[in-house]
Amino acid sequence: MGLSTAEIEKRRWMLASTAFNSVLGLAKLGWAWWSGSLIVMADAVHSLSDVVGALLIYAAVRFSTHRSARFPLGLHKLEDLAAVLSGFAVLAAGYEILRSVLDVRDAPAAMPGLTGAFIAVLLVLQGVFFYAERRAAIRLSSPGLRSDAANWLGDIGAGFVVIIGVVAHALGLPYAEQIAVAIILLLILHGAWEVLHDGILSLLDAAAVGDERKLVLETLVHHPGVQTARDVILRRAGSALFLAATVEVVPSGLRAAHEVVDQLEATLRAKLPRLETVALHFEPAASAHRRNITLFEDDRQTLANRFGQAAWLRVEEAGPDADQVQSVWIANPYRGTTRGKGIKLAAWLIRQNAERVRFAPDTPLETALAELLESAGITLDAAPVDVDTHAPNRHEHGQDGA
Repeated sequence: MGLSTAEIEKRRWMLASTAFNSVLGLAKLGWAWWSGSLIVMADAVHSLSDVVGALLIYAAVRFSTHRSARFPLGLHKLEDLAAVLSGFAVLAAGYEILRSVLDVRDAPAAMPGLTGAFIAVLLVLQGVFFYAERRAAIRLSSPGLRSDAANWLGDIGAGFVVIIGVVAHALGLPYAEQIAVAIILLLILHGAWEVLHDGILSLLDAAAVGDERKLVLETLVHHPGVQTARDVILRRAGSALFLAATVEVVPSGLRAAHEVVDQLEATLRAKLPRLETVALHFEPAASAHRRNITLFEDDRQTLANRFGQAAWLRVEEAGPDADQVQSVWIANPYRGTTRGKGIKLAAWLIRQNAERVRFAPDTPLETALAELLESAGITLDAAPVDVDTHAPNRHEHGQDGA
C-alpha cells in the first residue's frame, strides 16, 4: 500500500528540518571559529545537537506506518515516543540557554556588531521555518512535527540570548539579559509542555477529545439509518486515529444494516482521513414499543401446543409507558395452509417485529425454526401466562398485520 500524501509531507518536513539545522549549525561553528566568540560556539553546539533530535523524529515518522504480524496496526506510537524524548530535549535546551546567559559576562562575543547582525539574519530564517513547520504540524496533526517546531523555538530563543548578550555587554545594560531570557524560557516551557502532554497521553492510550471526537459523535448519530451510538472509543497513536463504536441501526434486515454501516464508515473516513481503523459493531435499534405475541387454541384460554396450527394470536403492544398496553386478537392466517404452516407463521411474526412469542411448554418446535426466530431477535417463551378473555376483539379473522 502506497504512502499517503500526509506521510510523504511529514517526511519531507523532517528532512528539510535536519538539513536546515545542519547548515545553520555549521555556519555558527564557522563564525565562532573566525570571530573567536565563545557564546556563538555554544549556540553552534546546541544547534548541531538538535540535528540528532530531528533525525530521531524523522526515523519515527519514517517507520510509524510499518506493519508486521507482531505489529498489525503499525508503529504509530514511535512518533509519540520521539516527541516525548524531544520534549525533554527542549527542556534541556532551556537549561543550556539559562546557563549561557549566566556565563555571558565571562565570555563576551568578539566583534559585537557583526556577530549581532549575523545571528539576526539567522533568526529571521529560523523564524520563517518555525512558522511554516508549526502550521504544517497543526494541519497534519503530527506530534513529531510539533515537537520539532518546539525545538526550533528553542533555537530561536538561544539566538535571541546571543544577541541580547552581545548588546547588553556592549551597552552595559543591567538585567536586560535576565528579563529577555525569562520571557524566552516561558515560551520554551509552554512548547515543551504541549509536546510532552500530548505525547504522554497518547502513549498511555488516552481517549482523543476535542473537535475530532465531536465530529465523530455528530457523524454517528446523524447518519441515515442510525438511531443511536454508544461505547464510542476514539484514540490516537502518532498522527493516526483508531475508532471503535457500537451503533443501533433501524433497518431490520442483515443486508440493509450492513449497507448502513458500510456507508457510515465511508463517511467517517471522508471526514477524518487520519482514521487508520474503524470498528463498528451494529445492533438492531430498540423499538419504543414492545410487542409480545401469545399462541392460543380455539378457546382463547389454552396455550397452543402446536406452533403452526395455533388458532388465535394475542398481540400485546406496550408503549413507552409500561402501564398502557393494547391487546388485539388475530386469527392465525396460516392455519388452513396445506404445507409450511410453521415457517410461514414464523416469517409473519418476524414481519410484525415481535419481541417475545409465548406458547405451551410442551410445544414441539423444530430446531431450525427456533434458530430462525431467535436470530431475528425474538425471545421464545414456552411458559404459562395469564389469559385475559375480555381483551378487545378487533380482529376475528386472519389478517397479515396487527
